[in-house]
Amino acid sequence: MVNYKYQIKAVTTDAVVFSMINQKLNCLLIKRNIEPFKDFWALPGGFLKTNESSDDAFERELIEEAQFGIEGLNYKNQFKSYSNPNRDPRNDKNYQIISIAYVGITNEEKISKENIEIKGGSDASEAKMFPVSDIFSKYKNEIAFDHIEIIEDAKNYLAEKIEKESLALNFLDSEFTLTDLRRVYEELWDRKLHPSNFERKINSIDNFIIKKNKTKLTGSNRPAQIYKKGRVSKILIVNNS
Repeated sequence: MVNYKYQIKAVTTDAVVFSMINQKLNCLLIKRNIEPFKDFWALPGGFLKTNESSDDAFERELIEEAQFGIEGLNYKNQFKSYSNPNRDPRNDKNYQIISIAYVGITNEEKISKENIEIKGGSDASEAKMFPVSDIFSKYKNEIAFDHIEIIEDAKNYLAEKIEKESLALNFLDSEFTLTDLRRVYEELWDRKLHPSNFERKINSIDNFIIKKNKTKLTGSNRPAQIYKKGRVSKILIVNNS
């Protein structure tokens, strides 16, 4: 290309994969094995190859860096791009790296069913799930690039979506309790919900969840009703905080 007068742009993808583990919101991170930010934790991701779409790069990087195939996700969507010139130390007046961020939802049942073993590969020496609350606190100085911001934006994106869509169910196994469902909302909304009020609201939505003819004992040795996922996709559960 002759006399190209514009700054060269490079495009990457970043994958924010969430799961509920022990009723806490977790996020998949990899430990970088290359500079910049070698030995820092980061989101799985990397540069688009020649004539590669961002969707394909998102799927490829998840497999390469975390051994996590796309079949392990219950939900995925592109949600935002990041172009702050200061977001990557490799940026300069001639070169800028822009990231396209994706969010995904999985659960332990799905990971087990698809025989996924999360581990590092390619540019990543390790890969594992971290509680999001820990990422935002004790690990915040060990996270590369602007990935704290991306994780927070992805969490807020889902926090809004679960008000009007049944996405919260993607965090849950095929059978679950109302406490399990309530914990998803509490983790994404960052606040406690009144159990009885939450139960009334959920049960007022036709075909959102379906009661099964079984219970299980909880930690307090009290029987909890078991539910399965319904078929409705549009709901309304307003976050009144």
